[in-house]
Amino acid sequence: MDTKELLKKFRSILRYNEKLDPTYLKGVSYGGYSILATIVSNITTHEYCLFLLIKDFFGLSIYKLFPINENFQFNVEKKFTNANITWIFKKNDKELKITVPMKQQCYKDFKIKLETIIEEKKNEEYYPDFSFNWLNTYKSYETDLEEKLSNITKTDEENPFIHPLSSKITLNYRLSRECWVAKQLAIEQKKFIEFKKLNIFIGTWNVNGRNPDCSLKEWLNSYKNKTPDIYVIGLQEMDLSKEAYIVTNNEKEAIWCKKIEEGINTINKKYVKITSQQMIGICVFAFVKKELKKSISNVSTSFIGCGLMGIMGNKGASGIRMMIYDSYVCFVNSHLAHDSTQVHRRDEDYRDICKNLLFPYVPPNENINDFYNGTGFNKEQFYTETMLRFNITSNKWINKMCEENLKEKENLKLNFTIFDNDILFWFGDLNYRLNNSGDLIKEYISQGKIEDLLEFDQLIAEKGKDQAFIDFYENKITFKPTYKYDIGTNIFDTSEKKRAPAYCDRVLWYKSQNVLKPSEISLNKFTKEEDEWVIPKNYNSYEELTISDHKPVISEFEINVRKINNEKYLDIYSQLIKQLDHHENDSIPIISVSSSVIDFGKIKNNISSTKSLIIKNDGKVLSTYNFITILDDKKSTSSFPWISVKPSSSTIYPGESQIINITLTITTETALKKIDEIIILKVKNGKDMFLSVKSEIVPNIFGIPIEVLCHINKPISCYPWDVILELSNKKEKELSDNTKKLMENEEFSSVPKYLYTVIDFLIKYGKDEKYLFNNGNLIIKKYIIHCLSNNIDIDVNLLLFGKSNLSNSSLNPLNDFNSIETMNTAKSSISKVEKLSLYDYQFSESKNDISDAVYKNYSLEEVKSKISVIIRKNGKLPSINSMAEILMKFIYEFPKAIVPYEIFKKSGQKFQTLCSSLPPRHSNTFNYLISYIGNAISNELFTKKELVKIFASAIIRPSIDYIEKQEHDITNSMSISKKEKVENAFNQYIDEVIPPKK
Repeated sequence: MDTKELLKKFRSILRYNEKLDPTYLKGVSYGGYSILATIVSNITTHEYCLFLLIKDFFGLSIYKLFPINENFQFNVEKKFTNANITWIFKKNDKELKITVPMKQQCYKDFKIKLETIIEEKKNEEYYPDFSFNWLNTYKSYETDLEEKLSNITKTDEENPFIHPLSSKITLNYRLSRECWVAKQLAIEQKKFIEFKKLNIFIGTWNVNGRNPDCSLKEWLNSYKNKTPDIYVIGLQEMDLSKEAYIVTNNEKEAIWCKKIEEGINTINKKYVKITSQQMIGICVFAFVKKELKKSISNVSTSFIGCGLMGIMGNKGASGIRMMIYDSYVCFVNSHLAHDSTQVHRRDEDYRDICKNLLFPYVPPNENINDFYNGTGFNKEQFYTETMLRFNITSNKWINKMCEENLKEKENLKLNFTIFDNDILFWFGDLNYRLNNSGDLIKEYISQGKIEDLLEFDQLIAEKGKDQAFIDFYENKITFKPTYKYDIGTNIFDTSEKKRAPAYCDRVLWYKSQNVLKPSEISLNKFTKEEDEWVIPKNYNSYEELTISDHKPVISEFEINVRKINNEKYLDIYSQLIKQLDHHENDSIPIISVSSSVIDFGKIKNNISSTKSLIIKNDGKVLSTYNFITILDDKKSTSSFPWISVKPSSSTIYPGESQIINITLTITTETALKKIDEIIILKVKNGKDMFLSVKSEIVPNIFGIPIEVLCHINKPISCYPWDVILELSNKKEKELSDNTKKLMENEEFSSVPKYLYTVIDFLIKYGKDEKYLFNNGNLIIKKYIIHCLSNNIDIDVNLLLFGKSNLSNSSLNPLNDFNSIETMNTAKSSISKVEKLSLYDYQFSESKNDISDAVYKNYSLEEVKSKISVIIRKNGKLPSINSMAEILMKFIYEFPKAIVPYEIFKKSGQKFQTLCSSLPPRHSNTFNYLISYIGNAISNELFTKKELVKIFASAIIRPSIDYIEKQEHDITNSMSISKKEKVENAFNQYIDEVIPPKK
């Protein structure tokens, strides 16, 4: 999942009044977790918080929250290392360090954004009433991953459906069962595993392009240990012809194969060829005793070139992988870079082969669900692969097969490296030399100082430095160097170059530090010497073969391979299946909710109202849920688009809870008189739950069509919501009798009176200094909206000078009310101007009562006091800014745009033409706004260009409903080209109505 997708997913859990900033930072914490740092702002409270997100087992989680307040600090360490930089975030006594690559383009943007926010907060008035209470919702999402994992994994008995990591595998339910069974079988394997001892003869020889014109019988029968059960022969430079690099030719392979078979077969012992693999001159052959052939399965071969350009194959490796009884054994024959000075190149060849020599494995049936049929698995294949990883990785049973190859895949296709085996042999012309002069080396050889000679050996030196063949072992070398000889003799090189003798030809085997010993997985009795997978025996060269400048090398081994006792295995397997069934019963998810009825009470249109409920995981397993609001399977969109649930889906740890926010957003377009819906809480593999969502709707001055606002003169609370709906959606002739009666004495205005009041205030009092349209003060905005909604005169002196001329004599009764519901039902004897309730939505301190919202009310005296402090400190500008922001809120939230883009597109060439095409009150409102804009320009507070940018795409736009507006920036609903077209036309309209000054 890339960064954009992660941010999109995170945005989906934010509430409507919270905005995700586009800047972000990617880094790694000191705990090793991948961190995504983002900034979220609350539009209502103008507060910012740093959200540190982490990708965990279930997707994206909130890792840490850092409110950006007076206690927040961040620092960037100036010491750079490897082009990385360290960010340090501090909150009180908490500190978190994140390492970030300097090459990130977003680095500077994020730093500038944080610095800007911190600087703004220094100059902003803080109110204790708004203390980041909105973050309470997200604190429940904070993930202390280490603590959760440590708590969950401490179980007496492992259940595959309870183990946190098993959620990765449940992408395929059947396979999760099989992986658990495989793990338990690995634990119980002592009860059904026996070991077989086999003898292996490995021979390696660089034949220098020669044909086998001599007998190989003596070499292949020069074993000192028991008769080999398996022969593996590796040849290098088998074919040096130029054609071999271009055309695949197995002629040489066939010649040598025949010669080897002649050498190993006798009257008393017969061997059969299992397979061979040639890559130009590098070829490996495998032969087994005839009676052992039935115990060999799952044979695969591979090769990799490391020569010219890494593809020509003059250097590289060929390999064979096979299962012997129930253990995998791998043989790698390689030819590494030549020349005594190319040590590092040989090390690189080694690393390339380790990484790129892969053996393909495809199950008998590529459909994974047919292969793992839920009743058991293919013992010879799946069991051995899983068992293999369990052994090699020291009890880490979640392996590459389960983690990487089953993500969204139906087919299982794996590639195994050379290390994905129980036993690995590596041999060939490795070309490591002796770091000394040829004369001194020959002198040591003549004196029989072989052990002293090995002090100069490059391979031993590179192994000691962990540069190559790490964890590989080699039997003790007691023979003379195998390179370089005069052909046809046993004399070291006498040519003009006189190359120094070297141990180029070697045989090694791999032994992981973590591998379990045979005695740990079997009841077989082993001596200390025998308790190894590989037991070296004889290691020598064979000097009698002289057709090449190299001498062949032989190495004999005894190996221990697993053999499954089928009867015991099936008995244990059946017991595990019964145990698994028991676990499965315990693994049924159990989820409870704090309430099955979510009653919002009274809500206002175009104001998103949120209620919270708690979902708790009462079971023993990870529980995954999602909320369903699509009741018709044939539809792709929600049946209730006015209901939003966040998060709509997630996974909960056993014993933990999550807060779910359910938000209602009602507009005149929904045409609903009240809310009474059912949403479904669907629990994966568990019982579904049905939740009732209820609400009564009361009107709000925003989000109502222009025509309706022009028809009403009383306080908005005097009009029931069904009346507003009728006025919005029906023609005058279609209105009900009740609506007609209510509207009998109404005087129609040419423009909405709310808009007139706001613009009139801006024209009268906003002509002295430049103001902003998006920087209002929360308390002042609440006060203005309350006055507009209730037809109350706005206290101008209070907003301009911080002094009120209105009486406070009737304020005392307000102090007796403690809930917003009580305020709404207050007796009419209380003066309307005093019936103001500013509230902060916050959560109860009691976790058991978290679904009940606590509202804090303020008397008018408190409100005036707060506004007075603001105005006296900052002057009248906060009031002007607040009024300007309310103007933009009106314009943006008209359901039908003042100038719908569709009409503008047809008739927008001239101002008068456009106005004549608009509905009358839309035209009047448009004219009034143009006049206001002209007035602002004439006062020289704004340039025409600035006001065009602010108003053009707000007035002329596609009509858009409120829900979509919350999800998207309305100004971005038009393409750039359309927006430019609108701004150019708007600029022209201003010139037509208000000619520019000469």
